[in-house]
Parts: sequence; structure tokens; C-alpha cells
Amino acid sequence: MTKLNQESGRSMVEMLGVLAIIGVLSIGGIAGYTMAMNRYKANELLNAASMLNVVAMSQNEGNGVTTGSYSSLVASSPSAIGGVSVASITVTARNTVKVATGDSAVCSAMANIGGSKVTCSGTDATINFAS
Repeated sequence: MTKLNQESGRSMVEMLGVLAIIGVLSIGGIAGYTMAMNRYKANELLNAASMLNVVAMSQNEGNGVTTGSYSSLVASSPSAIGGVSVASITVTARNTVKVATGDSAVCSAMANIGGSKVTCSGTDATINFAS
């Protein structure tokens, strides 16, 4: 009579199943991280635009908003605005700031956060603080 060897351990199918589950969870984690970083960058840009709006309105001794490009404020240190390299930031009118983000995902996140105040056109966001 021969004795059969019974092996213990995991089968190849079980290992592939575990690897598939780990892969799906990793993809979900990476997507969540990317979305969270875009929201962080969008919040930082909205805060910077809000502060810029206050600066522009307080210039000229309170006699009106000073329109024009304020890119020099952010050109030296783009990391100050959430790590986003901003191409330009401009006050176009009273309570209106235009930000060229260069990233459509960040612009979309700004629109989601800001609601009707933010209008995206490609990678450019126009924020109307009056609405």
C-alpha cells in the first residue's frame, strides 16, 4: 500500500486572487490620493485668489480696485500656492480674479469647490467673489 503525500500551502489560484484584490485596492488608493491632492491645490489657489482680491481692492487708498497682472507675487515662489505652478494670476475687474492653473484637473476641482463662483475654461479659472 502506498502512502499519498498531502501537501499543505496555497494554490496558485488563491495567490492570484489575493494579488488581484491588492491591485484593485492599490488603484483605488492612488485615485483617492490624486483627487485629494487636486482638491488641496484648488483650495490653496482659491485662498490665494481671495487674498489677492482683497489686496487689489485695498490698493489705491480704497478708491477702487487696481486691475492687472499680479503674477510677480507668485512667480518667485509657486510652492506658496499649493505647489501649483501658476502661469498667471490677474485681477480683471472688481471681485473677479482669473487664474491660469495649467492643470485642467485642478481647475475642475476649483469649480467643484467654488460652485457658481468659479468658471473653468480649459486650464483657466475665473473666480467671481461677488456672486
